[in-house]
Amino acid sequence: MIAGEEGILIKYLYLILMKNQLGNAKQCKNLIKKGHVFIHEQCIYDPYYLIKKEDKIYVDGNSINAHPFQYFMMNKPQGYICASYDKENPYLLQLMKEKDCYCVGRLDKDTTGFVLLTNDASLSKKLLLPQNHVEKVYQVKTKYPIFKNYKTLFEQGIIIDKTYLCQPAKLEMIDSYQCHVTLHEGKYHQVKKMFMSLSNEVVSLKRISFAGILLDESLQPGEYRHLNEEEMTILEKCLR
Repeated sequence: MIAGEEGILIKYLYLILMKNQLGNAKQCKNLIKKGHVFIHEQCIYDPYYLIKKEDKIYVDGNSINAHPFQYFMMNKPQGYICASYDKENPYLLQLMKEKDCYCVGRLDKDTTGFVLLTNDASLSKKLLLPQNHVEKVYQVKTKYPIFKNYKTLFEQGIIIDKTYLCQPAKLEMIDSYQCHVTLHEGKYHQVKKMFMSLSNEVVSLKRISFAGILLDESLQPGEYRHLNEEEMTILEKCLR
């Protein structure tokens, strides 16, 4: 899935070779420079050739996967941790047949909703950089009533862990006990701690959007699917 001619999701040729287990960066660049790699019937000598959606790649006459990078949306079930492996707890990769993926960021064990999973390390790093301020939206249910002044307090920034001032956040009321909270950072247990600072308690937390992409509500807990072309374009725009 490619997001535009100069999109972040288009990959250099040598990276595609690396993902196909043909060597490290130096080895794959040398394979290309020495004339071992063809796209369609043309020999490509440039390791930084940008792979297009329709390209077919051959190395020494053998076809390789031209698009090995994958991007998935999962509706995380309660009780699972965002990890590739864990000795003590159920983890998300147990629910997938694609075992080379990992979670972009983490949700608490009891938090449900949208998790992005990919085998694209470069994309994951970009999405997690604090300076990119990737948007995350949560649906929150609280133990005690949510007062109208919460909206202003969230906009001003809530202090958690006694000294840390959170970045301004957006709170939208659903009813007296439910709201949507939009963050652009991701501190440990942040949403729960923000409400705790206001003498309230989160009883359920669900992420309904990540990087501008909405959770597909047709996905049952534990189900996942590839991001579609529109969602890939949103992801690409998020990091421009």
